[in-house]
Amino acid sequence: MSKRIVCTTITKNHLAYARTLAETLLEHNSDAELYVLLADRLDDAFDPASEPFKLISLEELPDQPLIEQMTFYYTPFELCCALRGVLHQYIYETLAPESWIFLDSDVMVCHSLEAIFEQLSQVSILLSPHVTTPISLDRAPNLEVTLLRGGIYNGGFLGLRRTEEAYRFIDWWKTRLTYYGFADPQVSDPRGLFVDQLWLNLVPIYFQDFGILWHPGANIGHWNFYERQFERDPSGNVLVNDQPLLFLHFSGWDLFNPYQVSKYSLLAYEEQFNLPWGKLAKIYREKLLKNDYEATLSLPYAFATFQDGTSIDWVTRRGYYEELRRGTEADGSPFDHPEYAQTLSYRPNSTQFLAAQLHQTEQTIHQLQTEAEQAQATIAQHQQTIEHQQQTIEQAQATIAQYQQTIAQQQQIIEQAQATIAQHQQTIAQQQQIIEQQQQQIHEKDGMLDQIQLRLQAIENSKFWQFRNLWWKLRRSLGQSDTLAQ
Repeated sequence: MSKRIVCTTITKNHLAYARTLAETLLEHNSDAELYVLLADRLDDAFDPASEPFKLISLEELPDQPLIEQMTFYYTPFELCCALRGVLHQYIYETLAPESWIFLDSDVMVCHSLEAIFEQLSQVSILLSPHVTTPISLDRAPNLEVTLLRGGIYNGGFLGLRRTEEAYRFIDWWKTRLTYYGFADPQVSDPRGLFVDQLWLNLVPIYFQDFGILWHPGANIGHWNFYERQFERDPSGNVLVNDQPLLFLHFSGWDLFNPYQVSKYSLLAYEEQFNLPWGKLAKIYREKLLKNDYEATLSLPYAFATFQDGTSIDWVTRRGYYEELRRGTEADGSPFDHPEYAQTLSYRPNSTQFLAAQLHQTEQTIHQLQTEAEQAQATIAQHQQTIEHQQQTIEQAQATIAQYQQTIAQQQQIIEQAQATIAQHQQTIAQQQQIIEQQQQQIHEKDGMLDQIQLRLQAIENSKFWQFRNLWWKLRRSLGQSDTLAQ
């Protein structure tokens, strides 16, 4: 069986998301392979060979002068979205799979995606709608109006099959995104764009061979969470509207507030800690931290400054784009001309200027939020380190207490042994004393025996004893009994 191809786009500071996407994809789809287009320069920030995905660098893409222009006039978010058409063209022409799907990097795969590939085998283009059921009227202005402005279909998913119809779509979409992929619903010219997503509204009109991903367990995010019912089957598997949970899309989700569905949600979701969403969000958080979220979040964007280090702001990017349209841009690389920041003729009109200022403020807020997330990640890691060290200290203290208790027990045993030895020594001393007394008594008895023997010997040597012996001998010779003599 050929590999199931999944692809995404990131900048370096979203590396942890790509790693987590690859990890969860392979957990449930062993025959899948993730391709990641880096909308950034590598700059030796990581080793592609050691990553769980296949890296596609900007340098591998065709038309490098155009790619360089896009890196200048698009913001990082816009560039990631604008390059999706180029990515699909690369996969179609270079990898040539039978079919493939695109997933945003902030997705966690929770099940086999085979049901999606089976549906994709019947159509050339597969779209994922934000919602599939009407919402109550009191909530409609918040959600449905937002969808009318931001797009009917979610750009975080797209399925394509290798057909002529799909290639026509890719060529059309790539061209639009190359020049009209801005995130400016109320700013600049053209007005009302939202990166790649709004263009998908035209797909059902321009391309007939398309399908809708109706599976309730696919592409769940803050836009459709209200119409999804989570539960677990008897085996513990998560079901959504009685179907397997395929993948969650953590758009606008906060790593440090994992139980909130999204900071972008205008709906009042009341998640509980024991819901599958909360448990899955906690798992996703743990995976991101394990995949070096803190370290990778601070990786610098390669196209944030001119060659001399001067920052490139939003107005400068839009001004350069306007000069390209008029054909009045400076020769060579735009990154070699920091004077663009001061001399560009682009100036928003009053309405656009206020919107531009609002956009700039939103970017500043986003940057501050990113810095706050980095600080929170650092604090979380330090807290985790402290907790680990405290646990190590507690374990060491427990071990020391055990050693101290063992030493005390051994000291007690030694003291008892010493007392026993002292008792044995005292007993031995007493026994030695008794032995000495007995030896002295024996010595005294030996002396008495010597005296008795001397006396007996003296008796035997006496005249009386000699006369007595002679007397007995005489009696025996006369035949008289010794008994009588006795």
